[in-house]
Formats: sequence, C-alpha cells, structure tokens
Amino acid sequence: MRALRFIGKTLAGLLATALVLIGGFTGYHHIMLRHEASELEPVGQMTTVDEHQMSVSGQGPKNDEPTIVLISGAGTAAPIYAFKPLTDRLDDEFRTVVVERFGYGYSDTVDADRDVAAVLENTREALRQAGEKPPYVLAAHSMGGLEALYWAQTYPNEVAGVVGLDMSVPHSYDSLDFEAEKATMDLGRKLKLVGLSRVLGGDDLTAGLDGDQIAQQEMLTHRNFLNDTLYAEGLALLDNAATVQAGDMPDDPMLMFVSDGEEIGDFWVPANTEFADQAGAELVQLDVGHYVFQYEPDLIAQQTAAFIETRL
Repeated sequence: MRALRFIGKTLAGLLATALVLIGGFTGYHHIMLRHEASELEPVGQMTTVDEHQMSVSGQGPKNDEPTIVLISGAGTAAPIYAFKPLTDRLDDEFRTVVVERFGYGYSDTVDADRDVAAVLENTREALRQAGEKPPYVLAAHSMGGLEALYWAQTYPNEVAGVVGLDMSVPHSYDSLDFEAEKATMDLGRKLKLVGLSRVLGGDDLTAGLDGDQIAQQEMLTHRNFLNDTLYAEGLALLDNAATVQAGDMPDDPMLMFVSDGEEIGDFWVPANTEFADQAGAELVQLDVGHYVFQYEPDLIAQQTAAFIETRL
C-alpha cells in the first residue's frame, strides 16, 4: 500500500508539473503572438477584399509578356517569401505576382467560404485592386493547382498558360483518408492553442532570404499555423477537387514540374503523369522534394521562360 501511495503521489506531482509547464508555455506563446504581430512588416500592397486585407506582391516589368501569378499550396505560411527564389530569377524579364490568400502571409484570417469559386474571386479582386491585368500564366504549387485549373476552366480569356510547381490535380485526392487528415488538423489546432506548434519542426523554406526576411517568415508561421481560414480550406478540399474534376479539361498550354513524390505518397507522381497525358502537358520529372521551386529555382525559371516564349 505504501508503494502504491508513493506511486500515486509521484504521478500526481508529475502531472501537476506538466500542467504548470504547459500553462507557462501557453502564456508565453500568446504573449509572443501579440509581440510578433507588432513586428510584422508587410511587403508589396495590401488590398481590401470583402472588407478584409489581402496581400499582393508584384515585381518585375509590366511589358507585353503575360504576368506570372504564383499560387501557393496549403499551409505555406508566407508565400511571398517561399516563392522568392523563383520570382527573383524571373523578374528581370517577366512580371511576377504573389497573391497571399486569406489566412496566408500578411493577409487577414477570415471566417468565409473556402470553396474554390470563392477563393478564386478573392484572388481576382486582389489582382484588380493591385493594378495587375491579364493575361496570366498561373504558376501553382500543390493544392494551388486546383485554383489554377478552375481559373482556366472558368475564365479562359484570362489565362495564357499553366505552370505546375508539383501541383495538385483532381485525382491527387482520390485515395485521401479524409477522416485521418481531419484528425491530424484537429490535433494540430490543439497543439497551436497551447503553443506547442511553436516548437514543431516545419519545412525549411529559407532559400534566398536574408535575416530580416527569415524572421518575418518565422513570425508568420507562428501566426498562421492552421488558423481558422486554413482549417476551413482543408475541410473544403475534397469538394473543391470534385468541382474541378466536373469541369472541362483546360486547353491552355501547360508545363508541369513534378517532384519525386516521396514527401507525399506513391499516388502523387502517377496522378500527375496521367493528368499531363490527358492535358497534353509537357512534364518535367525532378528528383527533389515537394517544394520544387526551393530546390531547383534556376532550372524552373529557365524552362518557364522558354515555355512562355515558345508556347504562348
């Protein structure tokens, strides 16, 4: 009995200590979020879309070449910084524009529909307010591929071509275990609430960034991790894929860079290869991870420039 009482007291003490530590870390996390919010310095232009602020960053000349609009994938906390290795290599010749969807980068978090039609209208309105005009070449990463394809289906006169940066296609999600995916998101949001998301390792997307930009990216990562908008976007994923699948295959020229698929799953490369065959797209297989534009920005910039100059 004495041993049992000792064990019980020990466990109770450990639990109390753990609760104190978690409580302290939670308080620290939320204090830091308030401090970091005052340190954020938006780059580019803040537009007003549906009474909320949406970030647009454009660089490079406005000339006769189509503007390249870069569309981020799910959960890329700071798209302007993530895409910088690629935009820096394209902006001598082309106008490049990164629109940060609601919930991303410096844009506001909103409680709004995240179906692909609503998301696209947000993007188009932000571009209009920023003075960026079509035709566009849509360079889409991961889940951003759904928005790019829907754009080409819905407003074909605005789209000159599509460049897939290891982008999703509708069949990418055929084998997705959505309940497991939702459970992972729910756990992530709980970890964020108590601040443990601050110590989780994430993707290293610091290529081409200086110290101040890395600091901004880190603060945006803490702020935007699985926020309400990103969570709603995740819940809408399968419906958005079905919407794009129900539409016609775009007839715009396409260039698709595809990763080795190891960070995602065995289904990834076959789904992209099948889609490229159906779309008549040029497919470039790369032996790199999912953020292809971080690993191979020179090659992607060179082949994107050649694609625009010869195919459009």
